[in-house]
Amino acid sequence: MGPFDLAVRRHVYGVIVATGRAPTVGEAARALGHGTAEVEAAYRRLDEAHALVLAPGTTEIWIANPFCFAPTPHRVTAVGREWVGTCCWDALGIPAAFHADGIVDTSCACCGELLRLEVVDGTLAQGGDLLAHILVPARHWWDDIAFT
Repeated sequence: MGPFDLAVRRHVYGVIVATGRAPTVGEAARALGHGTAEVEAAYRRLDEAHALVLAPGTTEIWIANPFCFAPTPHRVTAVGREWVGTCCWDALGIPAAFHADGIVDTSCACCGELLRLEVVDGTLAQGGDLLAHILVPARHWWDDIAFT
C-alpha cells in the first residue's frame, strides 16, 4: 500500500470514528485536497487489497472492518454511539477498536435466538458461554466476503 492509499485509508477511518459513517469519494477528495478520480482510484486499490470493501459496482464504502455500512443483525453500542458489525466477530471488534466497553445485540444464525454480548474492560463479560462456528475456512473468506 503506497503512501497516498495509506493516507486515504487513515482519513476514511478518522471520518468513521468522528461521524459514524464512511466518507464519500467527493468528501475524501475535498478533505485531502486531491481530485475525485485520484481518490476513487485509491478506494478501488484499497478494495482490491482487502483494506476496505466497496459496495458492488460502486465506490461507496460498504465495509471498513470492523465497521459495516449496510444493515446486518449485529448491532453494537459503544462510545455513546450505535454501530453495525459486518458479522458477530467484527461486532466484537468495534469495542476493541475503541478500547471501550460495549454491547453487541445479535442473533443466532441457526435458530434466530436474540443474543446479547457485553464487553467490559476488554473481556467478554456476558455471552462468553456461547460457541461460534465459522462456516467458511479463512483461506476462502475473500472468495465471497459478503457471504462469509
